[in-house]
Amino acid sequence: MSDLSSPNITFMLQYTEANSTYVDYTNRDEAVQMDNDFDLETHRQSIEGMTESQLQKIQTEVPETTLNFQEYIDYMNRSYATETQSDELTAIFTQDANYLQREKVTELKQKLEQAHKNGSLLWQGVISFDNEFLAAQGLYDRATGRVDQQAIKTVMRDVIPKMIAKEGLSESAFWWGNIHLNTDNIHVHFGLSEIESKREKFFYQPRHRMEYRGNFSQKTIQKCKSDVFHGLINDKTRSALLRKEQILANLKANLIDQVFQESRVVRSTEKNFLEQAYNHLPFQKKWRYGSNTKDFAVSKFFLDKYLDSYFEHDGKGIYQEFLQETRAFLQTYEGAYSAEKNQTYEKLRKIDGQVIRTQGVSKGYDLDHLVARREAELRERLANRILRSFRETPPKFQNPFEANLTHFSTLNQQRILDQLPEASVLKSLEAWQKLGYQLAPEAKAVTIIKPVYGSYDKYGNGIGQPDFHQDQVYDISQVEENLLAKQLTLKELSFFSTEDLKELVDVAKQKQNRTLKERQELGTFRYALRLSQLEEKQKELLVTQKLLQQLQPLATDQAFVNFKRRAIAQELKLIEWQLTPNYKLKPEAITAKKLLAQQFQDSVSLPVSKASGENIQIPVKQLQEELQALSTLQDQSILSLLRGQDISKNEYVEELQTHLSIFQLKHDIYQNNQAIVASTDDEQIRDLKRLNAQHFSTLKGLYSKLLPEEESQQKTQIQQAIAKQMQAQKQSQRQNLQQAYGKARIDTSFMRRLTASLSRAQQADKRALAERARSDEREEQEDYRQNR
Repeated sequence: MSDLSSPNITFMLQYTEANSTYVDYTNRDEAVQMDNDFDLETHRQSIEGMTESQLQKIQTEVPETTLNFQEYIDYMNRSYATETQSDELTAIFTQDANYLQREKVTELKQKLEQAHKNGSLLWQGVISFDNEFLAAQGLYDRATGRVDQQAIKTVMRDVIPKMIAKEGLSESAFWWGNIHLNTDNIHVHFGLSEIESKREKFFYQPRHRMEYRGNFSQKTIQKCKSDVFHGLINDKTRSALLRKEQILANLKANLIDQVFQESRVVRSTEKNFLEQAYNHLPFQKKWRYGSNTKDFAVSKFFLDKYLDSYFEHDGKGIYQEFLQETRAFLQTYEGAYSAEKNQTYEKLRKIDGQVIRTQGVSKGYDLDHLVARREAELRERLANRILRSFRETPPKFQNPFEANLTHFSTLNQQRILDQLPEASVLKSLEAWQKLGYQLAPEAKAVTIIKPVYGSYDKYGNGIGQPDFHQDQVYDISQVEENLLAKQLTLKELSFFSTEDLKELVDVAKQKQNRTLKERQELGTFRYALRLSQLEEKQKELLVTQKLLQQLQPLATDQAFVNFKRRAIAQELKLIEWQLTPNYKLKPEAITAKKLLAQQFQDSVSLPVSKASGENIQIPVKQLQEELQALSTLQDQSILSLLRGQDISKNEYVEELQTHLSIFQLKHDIYQNNQAIVASTDDEQIRDLKRLNAQHFSTLKGLYSKLLPEEESQQKTQIQQAIAKQMQAQKQSQRQNLQQAYGKARIDTSFMRRLTASLSRAQQADKRALAERARSDEREEQEDYRQNR
């Protein structure tokens, strides 16, 4: 156990008490013998960061700390070995005296005896100073060894009454102190007691009795150390701290003042975040960012997203300066009264005469944690500033839409202008409604001619000769904003990371008694999450495919490598189809997609209600073929390459067999459920249900075996790289989207950063993303029908 670095201020606190039976036993013949069992006890409060050697050093230098209550009273008659004392004065100081007169010491002793008689506690504290700290503040002369005792006493007279008040001690509380100078470090030792105690009592089981609460709260101790520190620093240090505090206050005020100004919100994503935060606020309830109620969770999510964007853009300069100044300000206190972090120390406590020792680890001065806490406090204030604005009026922004008249054909442009000369931004009624708009009174539709094809290719282009039908659109001048009806589109959600979408789905699910709109939104959130996960899986498979292409396997390993190459190609095709709306797929592609979806069905996610023999046959066959191909594999590093982490052949085989067992168990439960429905025999039904309960218990064990709890949140190295780079890609896309429905400049450099040989796949991804954005409304219509 190593000594900790010396903090500027160290505080040790302990208390002593008289055992309730001690006085009775002193009148008995066997008093001397019983005295060993019912001793006066000392309880040292655990002070973080103090080692046993440091405590022993303090006890040696401040011998009073080793005394019990009665011994301490006797000790009061002795002279303190600190500084020269006269016949009339002592070195003891109190709230009213710098040097207590000897006759006053007698009064102090009488108070202490009365407190002892009344069963009160005696607290003994030692505040130890680092001499270099005192020297830096001009309180200690290194050359002469002289100490500005008056300054230290003045601080103690300010600190101890505050400590007494904070702990709720009675008005009869009294204290005294002494400064020890003839030691390596300068100490202030103080005693504290009450003539009549008001401390809370509790039943202490080891001694089977009611006792006064002796320990002071950690907040009280920390406040005491802080007050001592601030009381002793010199004017220069204090002025520097005040300047830093003022700088921080000004920066915080600027951030709060600028966090929400409607005229400055020009980014479509920030506009969406604010609108959705307002959209999901619970009505007839208080709006507080610190609220953890379920119906506030979605609004809180979008407030956080807005603040993240604000810190990245408009508020970036001030925010970064705030963080820098906060760190610099808090660094001033580093080492003031905290030991080093993660240092082992021994906690000591004496119970019934026995010393109890336990190991502790010092938290130290966690600067990063303190900065994060200040940051969280700032975030809460900024969010509450936005919520106060929302209480006054809903957020309103300037028209964020780009004119799209030129997107229509020349003939349709002429038709539109003939009907509405001021037309600029035109959309269908359904599109406006999804964007949070409703028709203005007496709005008249604008009629256009729209080509309708019998079928479309995967890029949304019509095939064959079109039929022309009339369609209706409305200009932005004909609609009014209705924020409560607005929903985020898939395109807008596509800029969220997978982790963000998971969080959004989770908070949306927390809402109870969801409205139709909220149920539709949750379906859209889930669909967006599924698409994002598919995209991540696609990138992961592309990387793995490239790695397999570069392999030159042994003859014994060729069968397995060929199997995985073929399987990955098939799974990539499946994901391509899954990312494509069904209306863009030919019937044969839809059929093939269903078969591939069965082939790569995950055993864990398969619902028991769908575990029929027909449904599990294809994935079981896939697993069996993989086991067969794996049987001749010799180079186990191939498995680690595929998995992105170390795995042995035996572990890989066991994992495949576990999947097979899960499929079989779910099929058995499925069959039992079918038999239960068909049976009228109560005893048979009970037996089948009991058997299913056993199967579910076995399933739970297989799940944990397949993915141990400690590994459930971990990702492979490939998955981590994919997730990190996709998040960066989406942030870049979001930053490029300056207008709500203008063209998104999509960055497709992701795969180039992984390997240049995947450029074709990048171009395909780019086309797919661009096409998905163009056909956003049609996709959402399809998704709504599927989730309705």
